[in-house]
Amino acid sequence: MPTLQKIDNSAAFSRFLALYRAKNDACGTTSFVRKKTCLDGTIIETPVERRTGLIPEQVKTTFYMMLQKYVDNYNYVAGALPANIYAQAERYPSLLTNNTRLGEWCDCTDKTIYNHRKQLEALGVIKTQFRGRKNDYELWITPEILFGDGSEESASEGQKTGVLGGVRKTFLHSNINREILEKENKGKELLISGYGENSYGGRGRAEHSTDTTAPAMMRTAQSEGAAAGGGTRAERAAESQEKRALQADEFKNNTLPALPPRLEKYFADMLLGIWLHAWRVLWPNREFSKQQQEMAIAAIYAGVCNRFDDGRDAKGWADWQARNLEKLDKAAKYYDNHPDAYLPDPYAVMVKGKGYFDRENERGFAGLEAWMKRDEVRAENRRRINDEEHERRRKRAETLLRQARRDFERLKAQAPMRAEVQHHTEMQLWNYYRLIFSGLGKKYEQLFAQQYLEQQARNFVPPSYYQPKKRKKTYADAAHVVQVEEWMTWGDWHYTEV
Repeated sequence: MPTLQKIDNSAAFSRFLALYRAKNDACGTTSFVRKKTCLDGTIIETPVERRTGLIPEQVKTTFYMMLQKYVDNYNYVAGALPANIYAQAERYPSLLTNNTRLGEWCDCTDKTIYNHRKQLEALGVIKTQFRGRKNDYELWITPEILFGDGSEESASEGQKTGVLGGVRKTFLHSNINREILEKENKGKELLISGYGENSYGGRGRAEHSTDTTAPAMMRTAQSEGAAAGGGTRAERAAESQEKRALQADEFKNNTLPALPPRLEKYFADMLLGIWLHAWRVLWPNREFSKQQQEMAIAAIYAGVCNRFDDGRDAKGWADWQARNLEKLDKAAKYYDNHPDAYLPDPYAVMVKGKGYFDRENERGFAGLEAWMKRDEVRAENRRRINDEEHERRRKRAETLLRQARRDFERLKAQAPMRAEVQHHTEMQLWNYYRLIFSGLGKKYEQLFAQQYLEQQARNFVPPSYYQPKKRKKTYADAAHVVQVEEWMTWGDWHYTEV
């Protein structure tokens, strides 16, 4: 039984790139004149040539995703269906997709996929045939791209060698790239296990070899294994601990900069933290020697920390440290947004007081405090203006809520309406206020809807506490006559006016 030919993704994409570049190189040019008006009114004409018919760079990404999805579907069909179905046909297995699905894969719109698909079809890379009622289409990548010009010969050779004992070869649901990675991982496992190639190119280097090219982990294991026979476990642990301590001291003495003498550990950690954070955010691509770091720390100690002579409690020093780190972040953001801005060295090199952390340099770290205070004042003004706007909107919404309640009550009682809403029905009046409250925000729109539902539940009759002040005053001043019967005066009785 014949089998389908295997696809090499990298080779197929390389063939597409060669065709893509050849097409762009063959594009012609058109000439036109560009006019530029100077300040004195003169017009300068410059001839410019522009290439036309170029295929955009984004088409390569679209084809790459098409190729990946097509190969996945191709391998699935090769392993699931009989290959003789496609061996006798003119086409290979197709990929059923649409512009929307490809747009999700390529992270672009379906209109962009439509344009790229048309350009790829014109280039002779893919073929499509619409199928179904949801704009789905079958997609094929041409054999010249998948297998090269010798696709017929390679396919026939695959059919001859693929049959062995009448059993069809089944492909893995993967491509060539995964096989390469598996080979690399296998070689890596052999290297870690202690065996590899010797100087003659064959396997034979044992785990106890003294080759200096072996990984550091293997050499460490060999040295520990050689010394494993002498002394007890506790003695070996103490010896290794002593070695690690000596190595740490050596690294500290040769790498870490020296801090000012007689400095408390709390202040030393703060000083070193400021320098390391500044190095990380302001000079991430520079290398400072031990002497240069000591000069930078001395500049920070004198210009920023004021030798820690300021009187602060623990909370004050913590807030001061956080403030300095915030300043460094603000400066780093500025230099990221302005790559052409000049960033001086952290210490003075030629002229005294021109280092970034020098107190005399107002364009350096010393000027950040005034900059941050200005930003804080502006932020406070913005918050105040925002609060005033919210208060104005709240008062406006309360006024409109009272007005809406009265308009609905007048409409239900058939009383005279305001001129703006005198011919409105209940639905028109509701829509009128809904549009007004939607402009004030969702919060006030919900308050209006809640008030309308409450009015509708009591048939738009105003409650007693919503009576006008004039009516309440008239009711309080009027004389009331109460008819009292004789039985009401017996005992300590009380009666209530209805």
